[in-house]
Amino acid sequence: MSRISKRFETEMRRGAIQIAVMCLLEKERYGYDITKSLKNSELKIEEGTLYPLLKRLENEKLLSSRWDTADSRPRKYYQITEYGREVRKNWLEFFKSINTNVEQFEINMDSKGD
Repeated sequence: MSRISKRFETEMRRGAIQIAVMCLLEKERYGYDITKSLKNSELKIEEGTLYPLLKRLENEKLLSSRWDTADSRPRKYYQITEYGREVRKNWLEFFKSINTNVEQFEINMDSKGD
């Protein structure tokens, strides 16, 4: 059973991380800063997972990026696009809707036991 639970949690976390990243990027941030913010929550992510996600979101025009080479260590900064804000709004609405529906099933399940 633990393998099934782990797979389910991984799938749910993957969607939640995408939404969290899109929320974090309302202001410009670089990869390590995003990773640090996620590690401070329950949505821990490895840098090796984050960068492909950022690249995919950028390819989908949900994020924009720019390189800052002013310091000795170049950093790539990401920020949500206007299109990304629209998509994020839809994702958040969908995520909340799913949560509300699941809670209703749980309430119905609990009330049948009375």
